Amino acid sequence: MAEGLRVEMMETGGWGGIHHYVYGLCNALAAEPLDVVWLTHEQHELKERPHLFPLVHVFRRENYLRTLGRLWWRWRQRRPHILHIQSLLAPRKEVLLFALCRWLGIRVVMTVHNVLPHEPRSFDKTLYSLYYRLADALILHSEQNRCQLLEMVPKLDKRRLHVVELGNYEHFRDLELDRQTARRQLGLPPQAQVVLFFGALRPYKGVDLLIEAVGPVRRACPAALFVVAGHVLVGEGAQYERQAAALGLRSEDLELRFSYLSTAHAVAYVCASDLVVLPYREISQSAVLLWAYSFGRPVLATRVGSFPECIEEGRSGWLVDKEDVAGLQQTLIRILQDPEGLTRAGIYARQLSDTRFGWADSARNTVRIYAEVVGGGRP
Repeated sequence: MAEGLRVEMMETGGWGGIHHYVYGLCNALAAEPLDVVWLTHEQHELKERPHLFPLVHVFRRENYLRTLGRLWWRWRQRRPHILHIQSLLAPRKEVLLFALCRWLGIRVVMTVHNVLPHEPRSFDKTLYSLYYRLADALILHSEQNRCQLLEMVPKLDKRRLHVVELGNYEHFRDLELDRQTARRQLGLPPQAQVVLFFGALRPYKGVDLLIEAVGPVRRACPAALFVVAGHVLVGEGAQYERQAAALGLRSEDLELRFSYLSTAHAVAYVCASDLVVLPYREISQSAVLLWAYSFGRPVLATRVGSFPECIEEGRSGWLVDKEDVAGLQQTLIRILQDPEGLTRAGIYARQLSDTRFGWADSARNTVRIYAEVVGGGRP
């Protein structure tokens, strides 16, 4: 039974996709018969948002051992049954955290958002394999991710691996705007067909491939406007500007807007768009896809990671092969030349968000995992 379980949710960054995910999960878990507390950074971006659970600002810029000592003191006073790790604080030192939990009798559940970091270092495979073996249970967001993890760490007990769907972003719908209002706020033309890439820019996300596809699509679909919005996390924005200039693209073809998107801005960009494009080279699972679905926008993505599990071809979105610029161009043209089909796909995407990717099932499945870990111990 989960009733009375004390769970502390560890999310160390205070911003970005995992931060938004944990906010939704904790709100959903607050409706379940357990006691959940969110441990986050002291400068987190959702501090003004309503929440149904206690928030503790335990992480900050300081020596790792001081943070660990603060956790030790906290857990001596109020010992949780479970620490649910969503992100690590210092990956090379986190074995000390696992040791502290083992010493205090705290079970560790770990959500594997990415089996390995997107830009892995030479030691990451060894390090993360160790943490996956130390955790009492591992939660993944797709069957593909589960298979990838077992391929990397084949001796893991499969009974400790659980697939729980990524949840939607309905908890931000109070920020939702109609398409024209969103475009006015963002300074986007009212009659354009807006094709949107948004979120942190990193090489694996294939923004360069999207930029390469712009010219031919614009010639076939003059109303199309490509918008790239987000902060450059790895690399430099100048590389994309140089590529666009070399291809002769103008601001009427492509707008590059490099800045971190607040939650309200992220919602506004999705609401202003007609189609969200994810030309990724690789991925485990993408929160951007659920952002799009949650606000009724279909997705065009590559056949990588969990995308084929989440996108219903021709219904909620479309799939193309990775690094296939010609296929990307052809599919974009076909989609944009069928605006009624685009609208239908958006309606269905929102239905999927509210049903398959609703939080109630994810919360119940997560609570079931907690109960198994505490009740049955580690297999």
